[in-house]
Amino acid sequence: MLRTSTTRVLMFTAAGVLVVVAMGAAFAVSIGGGPDAPVSSGPITGPPNDGEPLLVEPRPGMVDVYPRPFASAAPGRDGVDVTIDFWSGIEPCTVLDHVDVRYGSRAVTITLYEGHDPNADDVACIDIAVGKRVIVPLDEPLGDRRIVDGAA
Repeated sequence: MLRTSTTRVLMFTAAGVLVVVAMGAAFAVSIGGGPDAPVSSGPITGPPNDGEPLLVEPRPGMVDVYPRPFASAAPGRDGVDVTIDFWSGIEPCTVLDHVDVRYGSRAVTITLYEGHDPNADDVACIDIAVGKRVIVPLDEPLGDRRIVDGAA
């Protein structure tokens, strides 16, 4: 009888060890990856730069360029530049190409243009909004003129 009990204990212990090893191997494979492994990431903790928009400068030469509306525009203290905040995407899929400024007697119309980087090869970018900021120098002081979004 002692042998039977000892044998059962050993068999259950061996089976338990095999289950633990098998689970560990399966877990390692799901984390380890490979081309067919699922993609995941940790939680997003907040916007970059402690909540401030990412400061960008135009990079001419993007392709599939289109007008991008902006969220806000604030004239500089001296009236010779404007700080534009806008929502965009992840580079290299969404890059500020250029800024067009048109001067009128009552308004200054500013249009942002963005596209994607032609040198980025075949990349995938997540579809997530990124707060960006560009400082636009003016050729004429703003004065009493209002700022108009040319893409709106």
